[in-house]
Amino acid sequence: MKINLKAAVFLLAIAMGQNTMAAGSYSDSLSLDSQRRQVITEYILDLGKADPHGITALFVEGGTVISTSKGEVGANDFFHAFLPNIESADTEVHQTFLSKGDGNHYAARFHFNFKLKDGEIGDGEYVDEFIFENNSAKLISVYMFENLKFKSPS
Repeated sequence: MKINLKAAVFLLAIAMGQNTMAAGSYSDSLSLDSQRRQVITEYILDLGKADPHGITALFVEGGTVISTSKGEVGANDFFHAFLPNIESADTEVHQTFLSKGDGNHYAARFHFNFKLKDGEIGDGEYVDEFIFENNSAKLISVYMFENLKFKSPS
């Protein structure tokens, strides 16, 4: 049996090219996932620093939040109204999650403790849902959920 060397080399090249493209795509998706998880961590850290400029830079232009207190509001308006009123705050990230059904949806559970300049104190466990723009690490929207009665196991 005679093997056509040119055909074999051609098929091998095609197979290697497919594997390289698949590996590149997998690597890109891992990189985007890492970037998005970093954005979530930065978002939570910016809450603790009461940094409205840092947190709003994580959003696309026109990004929104759906807060427990204000409903749906522009991210820029919400954070520039709320964060400057914080006298002191700290945050602690517990977990991040990726949606099984939609790769643009993530969530994070974290503790947020703050004291406003008027003396009001907020202390609770939060789960925020983060909606990212397609193929981007920029946030479109954040949905906020809180549980003020949850006690984190120490």
